[in-house]
Amino acid sequence: MIRVFVVDDEPPALRKVQRLLEAEHDLQLCGAAGSCTEAISEIRRIRPDLLLLDIHLPDGSEFEVLQGISDLPEIQAIFLTALDTRTLEAFDVAATDYLVKPVAQKRFSLAIQRARERLQGPAHAEAPIYTKRFLIERRRLAYLLSVDCIEWIGADRNYARLFSSKGEFALRTTMDRLQGQLDPTIFARVSRSAIVRLEAIQELRLQPDGSYGALLNSGTLVPCSRTYWKPDEACRR
Repeated sequence: MIRVFVVDDEPPALRKVQRLLEAEHDLQLCGAAGSCTEAISEIRRIRPDLLLLDIHLPDGSEFEVLQGISDLPEIQAIFLTALDTRTLEAFDVAATDYLVKPVAQKRFSLAIQRARERLQGPAHAEAPIYTKRFLIERRRLAYLLSVDCIEWIGADRNYARLFSSKGEFALRTTMDRLQGQLDPTIFARVSRSAIVRLEAIQELRLQPDGSYGALLNSGTLVPCSRTYWKPDEACRR
């Protein structure tokens, strides 16, 4: 059986999805949530095989849910929405499919078949999928910030500060979670509170205590800890 978790804050929509699931012989509803926070917590606890994600949630979007479980790449995701305006964004974060409400049973079955093939295929033995863009909110506007723009990331209590060529942004997440989302051949966790893009390092400066400071192209000096990062190992990558 394929264990399915549904994220939707509208009871009528949830009931519709349940009817669609019941028409498939090998699907089992294992949980549901109506917000990003609840969804991330429950998905991490239940570990379903497949997610059915509504685009708009009271406290965020489906992209934030996927960011929150990015260290669980084996979980497949199908997006649900009443608007057909974000299809490319959905596939950019490796969604299995994208369904526009109201969903017909035939179209739903096609999406489920794609999910079956992914779950049964060799995809899980392939290289992990790393985050390409972060959904950032500022002044009531949302931005999709490409990781290619990021120079370094610093911890700030319950947030991470993303310093990029597009400006500075705040993201509610942890450094451990970000480290799992970013390609380790491109980004390095240099201390408990900092992640840097390796190509942004202009030079390494030896500090009086024997540690290094990474001088970035922007002129920022980021302290490094050998507990988290050994420059000699990074050079061999």
